[in-house]
Amino acid sequence: MIGEIAISINKLKLDKSSSVPLYLQLQNFIIEDIKAGQIREGDMLPTEIELSEELEISRPTVRQALNNLVNEGYIYRIKGRGTFVKRPKIVQGYTSFIESYTVDMRKKGFKTKTKVLALDVIEADEIISTKLQIKKDDKVVKLKRLRFASPMNEKENNREEDKPVLVTVVYVPYKLLPELVCYDFEVFSFYEVLDKNNLSVKKVKREIEAKLADEEIANLLKIGKGDPIHFITSVGFLENNVPIEYSESIYPGERNKFVIEISR
Repeated sequence: MIGEIAISINKLKLDKSSSVPLYLQLQNFIIEDIKAGQIREGDMLPTEIELSEELEISRPTVRQALNNLVNEGYIYRIKGRGTFVKRPKIVQGYTSFIESYTVDMRKKGFKTKTKVLALDVIEADEIISTKLQIKKDDKVVKLKRLRFASPMNEKENNREEDKPVLVTVVYVPYKLLPELVCYDFEVFSFYEVLDKNNLSVKKVKREIEAKLADEEIANLLKIGKGDPIHFITSVGFLENNVPIEYSESIYPGERNKFVIEISR
């Protein structure tokens, strides 16, 4: 046994006659095992020496494969302890299109889970009223949720405790959809409910900032206080340019990255 992935490594046969470089074969094998849930977030990989001896390849070849995996965000090193598996960041296109989070994640090959933290009717403060173009103290529905995502092919018994990839709070003018409080948002998606009620979002204005997690957010997202987060505010408009939703979404930096596609 050479480490947490000894059984998988023992089954690996590198093709030394292939035109594909050995470091790339090893790199792709480890990536496939991570995606399949065969090796999990937090698992320790064998050392360079152990991999080199087990696979009968040079240490520089192993080092190149591991360095590439570090650069791509699949593994990380702790000096004096070893090399560990890190779940790759989820590539978010949230800044580029209007779509349900659940639908977007499903397209990327992830299964989702939602935990509702709050579903209340409150009075709008100055920020919420300005964003939704309503009067201060007007009623709004507040929906706060934790969102989770894991690869479709990841086995349940191979997973450690889920870590959220997003906490989001959305505010909706109560007068536009008072029935919003009647929905189970651990079953329905927010945009799905808007569509059912003929209140589809047609235009969105979003702003993104880099911030540091305070204690409350750190506890919710299971990260350290002061860790980097992506903070995104969003205002969604109906076809007649009336705001229907204002949201604040917080993504832990270690689990997400954003891609913005621009055409000319």
